[in-house]
Amino acid sequence: MLGSAPSMEKTTRKLILGLVFLFPGLPVAAQQTDPDVIWKGDFEAGASSLTGHCSAGDDQWCEVETIRPQQIQVVADPVAQGKYAARFEVKYGDLFSYYSDSRSLMTGPPALWENEGNERWYRWQALWPQDWVGSYPKWDQLSDPSARSWAGSLVEWHHDANGGVEHGSAPLYIGAGDTDIWLCLVDQATSECREKISLAPLQRSHWHDFIMHAKWSSQPGVGYLEMWIDGVNVLPKHLTPNMYPGMRNYLVVGLYRNSRIGDPTLLYPNGQHVYGTGGAPGVAYLDGIIIGKTQQSVLNERPWGTPAPDAATSDGGTGSPGQAAPDADGGTGPQVGVAAMGYQLPGGGCASGGAQLAWLALPLLALAFTRRLRKLRTSLPGP
Repeated sequence: MLGSAPSMEKTTRKLILGLVFLFPGLPVAAQQTDPDVIWKGDFEAGASSLTGHCSAGDDQWCEVETIRPQQIQVVADPVAQGKYAARFEVKYGDLFSYYSDSRSLMTGPPALWENEGNERWYRWQALWPQDWVGSYPKWDQLSDPSARSWAGSLVEWHHDANGGVEHGSAPLYIGAGDTDIWLCLVDQATSECREKISLAPLQRSHWHDFIMHAKWSSQPGVGYLEMWIDGVNVLPKHLTPNMYPGMRNYLVVGLYRNSRIGDPTLLYPNGQHVYGTGGAPGVAYLDGIIIGKTQQSVLNERPWGTPAPDAATSDGGTGSPGQAAPDADGGTGPQVGVAAMGYQLPGGGCASGGAQLAWLALPLLALAFTRRLRKLRTSLPGP
């Protein structure tokens, strides 16, 4: 037996103080939020993250565009960081208000609106499950097997007419097809992609880590985008207009696709259902969304190159999300750190965080003591 709790705590404190003395570079406190962070939408407030955060200075999300509760849920599994992530599901019939097309979307507070000339850094993690369907037969060109409709964007920057009339599709969409992650820059006049760029191969059931650097402008030669996925610069600085003249951009997240996808009444000439009879539900996940003024401000949440955990998720809209998360004050989601690893101590039993730190510290202290003793001996005069 190692001893009573008070004696163990005393021993732990001594060992930690010894470590700090011997290794002054060790961190002793959690890093504070970078002052250049503008906003976080990381779902860490649990289910209450999704709505109601509509005032200047608020983190998390303001409004959802849904008609059923299964469309957007906060879940404890899978997650890329922290305790919670968001699960998005869209299927045939998910039409919100008077808006076009099927959608499961969220918008945030005023901090997410971008004016001409703003320069911003964005970071988020996205996961498309193993059974993700990235494209569907185009409903009005069924005789052409090559004609496909995308299965939905997951992140977009929409346009706001500053009190005027909005027209055309959003200026920028990011999503996943059957084999790749793509970016679409839209021609306002046609609502079609004037550029569709393949960014990286899609790895299903893998948390892709995105970083995007944008200077927002409607002017050629002024606006630009840069993109990293999983630490790889997949889009070097790309000069291009990325907003519409006289309009602002604002961040929208969630699945958005053509309203005809999943129509159970649509048949091929032989009578076969084009999309099946279940509405062709699609599912994807987001986590860790953050906006900052500098690259470092969005990197501080997770050091560069530290991979997000993979998740063996197979959930292409089968209605089987991970455990729904309660609000943050009652959450018991997964934790990361020494205290959550449950090291097995000699003699059995699952150690508390303090005892774990003590056992981890002992080898380091012994090594440091041995080196100092050896140095002391070599410095003493001989006989």
